[in-house]
Amino acid sequence: MNLISVQNLSCSQGVKTLFKDINFNINGGQKIALIGVNGCGKTTLLSMLANIAAEPHVAISTQSNLRIKYLAQVPVFNPEDTIITHLLSVDTPVVQIIKDYEQCLEQLENDKSSQTEKRLNEITAKMDMLNAWEYEARVSSVLNELDIHHLDQKMKTLSGGMIKKIALAQIFLQDMDLLILDEPTNHLDIKTIEWLENMLKRVNTTILMVTHDRYFLDKICNRILEIDQQKLFAYNGNYSTFLEQREFRYQNQQKEENNIRTVLRVELEWLKKSPKARSTKQKARKQRIAQMQNRNTFSKEQVMELGVEGRRLGKKILELKKVSKSFDHLNLINNFSYTFKQGEKIGIVGPNGSGKTTLLNIITQKIVPDSGEVDIGINTVFGYFDQHSMEFDLEKPIYEHIKDYGAFIQMHDGTTLSAAKLLERFLFDSSTLKTAIGKLSGGERRRLHLVCLLLDNPNFLLFDEPTNDLDIKTLSILEDFLLNFKGCLIIISHDRYFMDRVVDNLLVFEDSGDITKFAGGYTEYSQIKKELDKINKNQNISSKNKTNVNITETSSPQKGLNNKERQELKKLEFKIETLETEKKELERIFTNSNGTSEEYLIACKRIKEIKPLLDENLNRWECLVERA
Repeated sequence: MNLISVQNLSCSQGVKTLFKDINFNINGGQKIALIGVNGCGKTTLLSMLANIAAEPHVAISTQSNLRIKYLAQVPVFNPEDTIITHLLSVDTPVVQIIKDYEQCLEQLENDKSSQTEKRLNEITAKMDMLNAWEYEARVSSVLNELDIHHLDQKMKTLSGGMIKKIALAQIFLQDMDLLILDEPTNHLDIKTIEWLENMLKRVNTTILMVTHDRYFLDKICNRILEIDQQKLFAYNGNYSTFLEQREFRYQNQQKEENNIRTVLRVELEWLKKSPKARSTKQKARKQRIAQMQNRNTFSKEQVMELGVEGRRLGKKILELKKVSKSFDHLNLINNFSYTFKQGEKIGIVGPNGSGKTTLLNIITQKIVPDSGEVDIGINTVFGYFDQHSMEFDLEKPIYEHIKDYGAFIQMHDGTTLSAAKLLERFLFDSSTLKTAIGKLSGGERRRLHLVCLLLDNPNFLLFDEPTNDLDIKTLSILEDFLLNFKGCLIIISHDRYFMDRVVDNLLVFEDSGDITKFAGGYTEYSQIKKELDKINKNQNISSKNKTNVNITETSSPQKGLNNKERQELKKLEFKIETLETEKKELERIFTNSNGTSEEYLIACKRIKEIKPLLDENLNRWECLVERA
């Protein structure tokens, strides 16, 4: 079923054309991703489709009564609203009838007239018809899954991650035919992203979204729309399939371009002979030559090179000595010590609000720890790319701004590059260099911020959610740069693909304020954590089913058991104690900062082997004890 049809849609902002004469359809059941470089018009296109009912467009036609829900990059809310007030601020029949019901109950306390009772009966009947009684359970389920509590908190007091979670909860509490999401994973922790993945797989709703999360794209999407050089290209399949299909398109377009150039060369040779254009055929031939010369030529995506000359690190880089930090009795970092070594690339993971950004702010001395010491090497120069774009003079042209960092840049191979050429490598076309910064998209400003950061030539980079608002193409090039970066690197990111590709080790933040080191990338950590959580969950269930008896202190000869069984009972006690001791020793490996991913996997495998042995021996021990 066709929900939306787009025919010959064009859009410009000032002198810049975003897309021209694009065509595509959105059909029921599709899960579509819209991709393209920052500034190509992705958010603009989503907004046009989301607001089509209020702002009709001649090039866009929709199914009648199409229910569209839109989650923008920055959720809109009243700062003074509480969480529950915001959740119920949507204008849907179910929410409206619930509000009427609550209002009528309040009125009934002061006015017990037959008219009020009649109105209550009418509302109750509508509640039955709309299944509104189940809505409260639905709300409770979604809020619990997202770990949203204390519904009386005001929206203005919440973090960006919590606001995004509440916006998602509000979306999924509504009925819809088409769900439009603009960067839905921004500001979310990985646990919530995985929840969102599962939710989008379950819902029977058509989805159109913009996201830079490549794992997310692979797991959710079955169709890709790409805006490239003002045109739109459609691909069936997930992101991995899209990469293969796009490369095939590039090859075909390059062949076509080469053929046109060959024909044009022959035609220009003919034109040099200056034939008299008396015949109709000769005039038509000249017109074809003019068309070929004025065509939009194909050029494969540009490659950005970020290899600026590196600044050397000293022997001492950075040492954290028993650092602790709390806010309002909330213990975020507890007695953390770490010495950074040359070339270390560390990722930081943990739930929202666990203290990840606080650690970066302590390292860069933006905030002071409650206790402990931050010892920074004399040659260490930080480059901090935080969650917010740097403040720009919005009236200043791009080129004028970048010149403040130098007219020429020294590259890693010894060559120099002009500021204008460097900007071109960062996808700022030469025709846009005089554009005021205020006219750039949010993603383009982030990209410009990144250029400025790297041109300062730091040797210790700190990235706090660097993937927010950057397009996939920029992220791929940034990843390549970071892989070859000789200095130290710390990354906080919810982008699992980015973390897996760039970092070697993880610092894992726990709710208690403890920070542990894990040797390996995020996927390895996630797999092992899931296995351990599963084992511990099963172990807890098993423990609840056992009586609280200390198996190491069983009294001497039990009545009701023969000699052979009493001997078996003693052996079981020893075997159970041995297995539990081994399990505890293996679990300690995961808190060892010097452990390797191979050691973790071996330990995890052995713990899985111990569990059934332990259960089997415990069950036999319980049987013997009950008979004693």
